[in-house]
Parts: sequence; structure tokens; C-alpha cells
Amino acid sequence: RREQAQEAIRASDLIEGVLPLVRLQARKSGTRIEVLIDDPSARVMVDRTMMEQVLLNLTRNGIQAMERDTPLHERVLTLRVLPDNSTQQPQRVVFEVWDEGAGISEDVAAQLFTPFYTTRAEGMGLGLSLCRTVIEQHGGTLEHGPGRRHEHPSERAGCCFRFSVAAAA
Repeated sequence: RREQAQEAIRASDLIEGVLPLVRLQARKSGTRIEVLIDDPSARVMVDRTMMEQVLLNLTRNGIQAMERDTPLHERVLTLRVLPDNSTQQPQRVVFEVWDEGAGISEDVAAQLFTPFYTTRAEGMGLGLSLCRTVIEQHGGTLEHGPGRRHEHPSERAGCCFRFSVAAAA
């Protein structure tokens, strides 16, 4: 816990700030990174360090989700930033991290944000719990769901983690 130092920052700068580390890990696993930013001028009101930690954790999880069973040519991690038009609240900006892994089973999904719950032998089970806390401290919510809709039911579902934070004026 520390005092938040919130500042108005371009959402694209947050993504650019984590990309070197994300690309380094992605290279090791053969994952391709795609970045989609709907509005490059969109600004958010956040604690930059905390938000970068959230993005790094979500991207690391997404890359790791594809390492075992996803064929190399299908390993794509997508980072997307878009306006949140789904609420009556003041303007918000949405961040999404999509992977093309096997998805999350219902039993794992039920415990996903529980502190110390992990599916990895080397995991501590704190990453998603801390991410959720940081996002909630910023007035947002962290959600997950299936990834892209594929035309074939046999194709992998993937997973998307999504959160929104307040847009800066």
C-alpha cells in the first residue's frame, strides 16, 4: 500500500511504457503482440506505476496462458484501448488484454480473484487479486470473459481481461 500519485496521462503512453517488457517475454515464448488504440489522444487519470503493474501482470498471464497448448502461429496477445460507451457514468477508458489460449474453466473462474489461489506450481496467487484491488482503487472494475468469437466451435476460446478507469478532462 502506498499513496496514489494520480496524474492525467495518455492511455497510449501507459501501453508504450510496458511494451518493452511485454515484448521481451513474448519473444521468449514466440508470442506476437498486437496493439489497438481507438483514440491515441485518450487520457486517463491514474497512478502510472500502479497501472503499469496491472498491465504487466495481465500481459504476463496472457502470454503464459498460451505457452503450453497454443500452436506458435496462433500465439497472439492483443492490447486494446477504447472509449467506454456502455455506461451513463462520466467518460471512461477501457483497457483489454486478449490471449488466444485455452480459456478459463468455470471452476477456476469462480476463484480467479481469490488471494493465494493459483493454477501454477510457481505462482503465489496474488497477481489478479492485487490487480483487482488497484483497479477498484481507481474507481473501476476488472472483469474477464471469453476471448474472440471464432467461426469454428473447435477453435480455442482464449480469454479477455478488461478494466476501465476514469478519463482525464
